[in-house]
Order: sequence, then C-alpha cells, then structure tokens
Amino acid sequence: MTRPSLDCISGALAVSLFLMPCAALSLGQASDSGAAIQADHALIQAFASSDKSVLNQLCDPEFTWIDANGKSLARGQVLERPPNLANADVEPEPRAYDNVVVFRASRERLHVLRIWVHRESGWRILLYQEVQQVARSEPPTPAPTASGDCENPCKSIPFAPETRSEKEAIASWQGVMRAMANNDADAYAPLIADEFTATDTHHDRPYTKSDRLAQIKKQKLAGARSAPPELTGARMFDFGETVLMIAREQRPGAKAYFNTRMWVERGGRWQMLFSFNTRIE
Repeated sequence: MTRPSLDCISGALAVSLFLMPCAALSLGQASDSGAAIQADHALIQAFASSDKSVLNQLCDPEFTWIDANGKSLARGQVLERPPNLANADVEPEPRAYDNVVVFRASRERLHVLRIWVHRESGWRILLYQEVQQVARSEPPTPAPTASGDCENPCKSIPFAPETRSEKEAIASWQGVMRAMANNDADAYAPLIADEFTATDTHHDRPYTKSDRLAQIKKQKLAGARSAPPELTGARMFDFGETVLMIAREQRPGAKAYFNTRMWVERGGRWQMLFSFNTRIE
C-alpha cells in the first residue's frame, strides 16, 4: 500500500489552503516528523488567512492557546475568532519524540511553543503558548522558613495523575522540586534531560540544565533557599514515551502562571525536557 505523498500538502499550500483536501491533513506515521513540519506550516498559513476549515482539522479536540499575557483559550474560542500567531515568520526549531513533535520559535525575548501529537487521524496541534521574558531577571522567591520546607508540590499536590507514566513523571517532578528547595544539585541533575531548557516569564533568557545547576550551587554557597511555586491545578497527557503537563501554579505573594512541562522516559528514569512558564497578567 502506497502512503500518500507530503507533496499533496506543500502543493496545496502553494495554490491555496482552501483547496487542500482533508486527506492531506491526515498524512504521516507517528515517527514521520516531516509530516508534522508540513502540518505546522499549514497551521501558520491557516491562521494568516483565518481559514477556519483548515484550523478545525489541525487543532486537536483538547487544544489550548495561551498568549503572552497568560490568557487561555479553548479550541472553540480559537476557531470562533482566530488570534494572531506570534513569531509566525520565525523558522521554528522542531524536536521529535516518537509521536510528539515540539516546535519552538523565538525572537529576542518572545518565545513560542507549539506541541503537535500524532493521533489516529494524523498530526494535530495540542498546545500553542507564548512567553515574553522580562528585560532583567527577577530574584527567586525566598523560602518562608530557613529549613526550606516544601509541602506543595514537594510532598503532595491537589491533583491526581491517572496513568502509570503520569504518576512516575509527577514523582520525578517532585524530586526536582525537592532538589531545588534544598539546593541539591546531585539530586537535580539525573532528573533533567541534557537538552532541557527553562523559559520563564521572570527571567531574561532561557536557562539550560547547566544554568540551573549553577544557580542551585550559587544559592547553596550563599545559604539561601527559594520556594517552589505551589501547584493549583493541572492537565496531563500520556503519549507513551513522553508525558505532558499544563499546570497552573502560584508563587507566594506573586501572580499565578501557566507552566508547561514535558518528560521523556530514558533508561528507566523520567527526565524533564523543558519548562515553559507564562505569567497571568
């Protein structure tokens, strides 16, 4: 059986997205990130032309939109009045994890995350999120006590993961939160993927794994402790090899924010791939 060519998508784009056959949007196996790239291109064009028909096919039923001000829109709201895509003209950096492809498009301090997942009907976008980073990094929130005791999220959270993978990813994340609360670089390092980046509203640039380790060690030398934000709500998605969480969190005395994280299972251990944090203004 011959799989339809991706040229069907690119050719239709060259003429008009309106003429694109529905079948073209269902192309690609889970391991075919090329089809996800073509779908991402189609999405950008569909938003540019406000083509609701194409957007309806490309947006997952659980699609969420989060803009740079922390405003969250559900799929129906996006389709009713399509917003403007940020950094639409920036060539994205895709990273594939089996049946998930993560696109990042950054210009200066404005960053865009687009997460695509392979469903039975083809590649569908699950999340669009923007982060506008500050011009100067804000200091970490100090822990309320010298001991740095952390109940939520280090020990308990007001959310119940459902699948085995979700539970293990949450356990890994809580290990990261405890390590940060206790300035324990040795506990932190194995739970973080080498390609990890933290893109936070309150920082002036994305932080890498080595940046985070340096930050933890600096805090330890200074005898300072920071308080991890409390989890107030979350949605999780189990994709087999990876797990995604879109969380709402609250720092003491500060504004709430959305934080999207994804984990991958490697060598029997769940490691965090990224953290993407948008403050709710």
